[in-house]
Amino acid sequence: MCANFLGGANGNGADVKQRVAFKIIGRSAVERQRAFAIERGWRDLDFVQAVGDDYARDLGVLDDEGSEYPGFTVYQKDGDDVRVFYNGEMPAEAADPGQDPRGAVDIAPLWNILDMTPTGRGTDWYPKLNY
Repeated sequence: MCANFLGGANGNGADVKQRVAFKIIGRSAVERQRAFAIERGWRDLDFVQAVGDDYARDLGVLDDEGSEYPGFTVYQKDGDDVRVFYNGEMPAEAADPGQDPRGAVDIAPLWNILDMTPTGRGTDWYPKLNY
């Protein structure tokens, strides 16, 4: 799910970064994230890591058992202060029985399209990492 979103985000990355700072925060080392990006041909994404700190837990995308959820956070700078303007996460509780979460903050077109179909995202299909 995340890789699919990042593919679309990369396609718009240069345009988005003309208006706002745009960072991809991952729960693995930046070097690993960049290596994956190069492998996928992504060149318009900037990566940072949230490893060894409480950032992901504070945002609600990491629970006490270590389960991770996709999230989307927008910050707003007001003078010297930085505040959360928008935050959404997609926890397992957002899922219909037997399905992945749907209708939450996932803004990737693939999922939005599938979410509008009678069978939704399905239970046994995900985009491939390599085609």
